[in-house]
Amino acid sequence: MLLKEMDILQKLQELDLLFKQQKNKIKVPADFLPLIKKFDFTLEEFTQYLLYPSDLPYGRCMVYQSPNFEVILMNWKPRKSSNIHDHGNSFGCVYILSGDVNNIAYDKNIQKIGTYKLTKGNYVEVPKGIFHQIENLNDDFSVSLHFYAPPIVGMKVIDTEDISKAYIVKPECGAWNPDDENIVRTL
Repeated sequence: MLLKEMDILQKLQELDLLFKQQKNKIKVPADFLPLIKKFDFTLEEFTQYLLYPSDLPYGRCMVYQSPNFEVILMNWKPRKSSNIHDHGNSFGCVYILSGDVNNIAYDKNIQKIGTYKLTKGNYVEVPKGIFHQIENLNDDFSVSLHFYAPPIVGMKVIDTEDISKAYIVKPECGAWNPDDENIVRTL
């Protein structure tokens, strides 16, 4: 079977198998990205997973999770962005399925490092320890696919109204100002 002919869960299981076989060599996003690029991902494969939030900047759906990595589909509302955040002890790779987004990178002191425009078909690597923010540049939804290894635990989210405030959030919470039940710890 060709990699393009597999359904999405088969693709992600096959990716997981490849990851397991090379796990001791995968330490940073640049090590993971070549494995991800072996697969052809399309927006059409993910339509059943798209969430359209009413009160959040994006819909967030866990598509796949194993002890090695997780895959989250994000459906970005028009002209909305995430909070500035890191990924705890994880690193990531983001693939743009539709639309145009900015990936804004920050250092550990929340000083902007740079802004990188991404369009459909682009990947970006998100190293461990880097803060970033994604913003949808469109008047329509944009969709991105996020791969995090290992699965996210300990994500720090910076408060949008007061960047001196930060929260460690539960793994199922997104990068937005969390409600009290999704806060693990306030920093």
